[in-house]
Amino acid sequence: MWEMAKPPPSGIPAPYPPPPFKSSLSGTGMVEASSQNILIGSPLNRIIKKVLVKSGEKVKKGEILLTLEDQDLLADLAARQVEYEIAKAKLQKMESLPRQEDLIAAEAALKSAEVDLKQSQNQYQMVQGLEYSRALSQQEIDRRRFSDEQAQARWHEAQAHLNKVKGGAWKPDLKIASLEILQAKAGMERIEADIQRTLIRSPIDGTILQINVHEGESPTTIGGSNPLMVIGNIDHMSLKVSINQFDAPRFRSDAPAVAYVRGNPHMQFPLEFIQLEPYLVNKYNLTHDIGDKVDTRVLQVTYLIKANEPPLFVGQQMDVFIQAEFLP
Repeated sequence: MWEMAKPPPSGIPAPYPPPPFKSSLSGTGMVEASSQNILIGSPLNRIIKKVLVKSGEKVKKGEILLTLEDQDLLADLAARQVEYEIAKAKLQKMESLPRQEDLIAAEAALKSAEVDLKQSQNQYQMVQGLEYSRALSQQEIDRRRFSDEQAQARWHEAQAHLNKVKGGAWKPDLKIASLEILQAKAGMERIEADIQRTLIRSPIDGTILQINVHEGESPTTIGGSNPLMVIGNIDHMSLKVSINQFDAPRFRSDAPAVAYVRGNPHMQFPLEFIQLEPYLVNKYNLTHDIGDKVDTRVLQVTYLIKANEPPLFVGQQMDVFIQAEFLP
């Protein structure tokens, strides 16, 4: 629970709280969610289709916060799905070879070629003994010989075609068809992934702290430094304290620390050390506006606020005192 500090004798609220320790160092703190303030952005620059949450609303991890326009992606996905089905059907067709109808046709073509071959062979054999007689002209003999050779070629062609039909699909063709399926599937999954990216989800269980975008707007319209939303877990509050670089050597993580609500020095909150960032940074205004930067560096320390009654709010400023040894 927060504790009431003794008011000044005059009864008039002091602008700053009285130091609670004989020797202490002070800092300025900003209230944050225990998860820190998570700034929600968008991976795509698309028009906001729907905002599904309100400020102050509790959400679960993975819950959709807002959606982006995706009509073109849905149309592209439909086309990719058709390509995928075509690729699968093509492979299935090749794997089902040989078809019975193709076998029957190939066998019939071979039989027809055999008949033509026998006929041409008989015709040529009849004139072979007359090659040096004058019963037939040399032109007729050559014609029958050429006809026999053509019939033999057609028979070989029909035989090769039948063997090809019986062998089914060629293995390289099957591999190409399989790769075409993988290619079509990858294209479809890529579009599905892009569609999922239009669904902005909550990364944690938390509360919507701020919404900076509306339906019909683009993420670029709110400014590069402003997030679409701010979300955090405010079941517990933390306090990020900035300690002047000149006081940093006096800081001890195990030292008692208290915080006062700025503007109300009679409300005292005990603090519990969480972590410090061992890298001094430029001091910024608590709005984090780069224009408010001043020429000093600070040590940033995070504390857990042990009590939250009366309630504190994220972004609230507090005055912090940390017990420290006096340095002459």
